[in-house]
Amino acid sequence: MMFDSDRLVLLWPLPPEQRTSEGIGIGSTVYHAWLAYPDAEALRPEPAAASDALLVHRIDRGYLIRHDGTVVRQLIAGTEELLRAAYQTR
Repeated sequence: MMFDSDRLVLLWPLPPEQRTSEGIGIGSTVYHAWLAYPDAEALRPEPAAASDALLVHRIDRGYLIRHDGTVVRQLIAGTEELLRAAYQTR
């Protein structure tokens, strides 16, 4: 991840072997992602969005969890602002 004065300024796609501290990674079920992040926001596809996703909010960063309805397909770390922008693009 890239920081500028303690502020995350870059999105970071997590590789398939990496997991969040709650154990969620590519290949995890959406069910387990919801269990790990019950406060996640469900994002539904708009015409420009690539897939359904969960947005996990934390104080100054979070995760965008793209999924196909069953399995996590991509996991990206970043700030909420950057993650929301990434959701609208591929």
